[in-house]
Amino acid sequence: MSVATTSRPVGRSVRLRPILLGAAGVVLLAVTLEVVSRLGLVNEKFLPPFSTVFSAMLGLFTDVGFLTDIASTVGTWALGLGLSIVIAVPIGFLLGLSEVSYRASRTVIELVRTLPAVALIPLVILAVGSGLEMKIVLALYAAVWPILFNTIYGVHGTDPKAKEMGKSFGLSRLAIIRRIVLPSAAPFIATGVRVSSSIVLIVIVTVEIIVGGATGVGAFISQMRILGDQVTLVYAGILVAGLLGLIINLVLGALERRFFRWNQTARS
Repeated sequence: MSVATTSRPVGRSVRLRPILLGAAGVVLLAVTLEVVSRLGLVNEKFLPPFSTVFSAMLGLFTDVGFLTDIASTVGTWALGLGLSIVIAVPIGFLLGLSEVSYRASRTVIELVRTLPAVALIPLVILAVGSGLEMKIVLALYAAVWPILFNTIYGVHGTDPKAKEMGKSFGLSRLAIIRRIVLPSAAPFIATGVRVSSSIVLIVIVTVEIIVGGATGVGAFISQMRILGDQVTLVYAGILVAGLLGLIINLVLGALERRFFRWNQTARS
């Protein structure tokens, strides 16, 4: 009884420690930026005080137009990530289940996935234009590789003894994939999705900044930069983009730990 009572606070403190350390790092960065700007070490025209930027960011959340920009970016992110999962996971299973396909595809995947998505902007604009389709294509290209690579690795790394045992119990190939391979590969797929989620957001915001457009957080940043005297709003938009990435990563990380609690990598 006493062991259970004493272990509970210890477990809670272990979980809170990374959160507190992360919060302390954020506060330290904010204070540093504030001091650097207030002391004039950097011209406020190029680096406004963090408190000013933070206040401007809060004001943006009352702007219906900017909320539309956020919705546009998040919607494009969700669509790009969803399509990446639908494409990469089945292909990853097909390549991971076959030893020949696994070895033949590794070099090709490693070669192609190193090409930056941003470098394809001119080609994609010529092919599909500069609208939503362009952002989706570039996000899809950037996001599909981590999911594909992790799926192949997870499927190929399934314990062969577990598959042999399934065969000895009379399971069909499809049943072995569903009951043995899929649970084994699922944590790797989830990690690939979480990595790709950040990549998709980065690519979408970057493309919006470079190409511009009617809506999107990146388009807002680009528009404020063009005006020239809205540096504070430029930083506020960048801060919102960072917060979106943080929220997405925290949510997906929490889901990963929730559904794959049995997996040591997911717990850590």
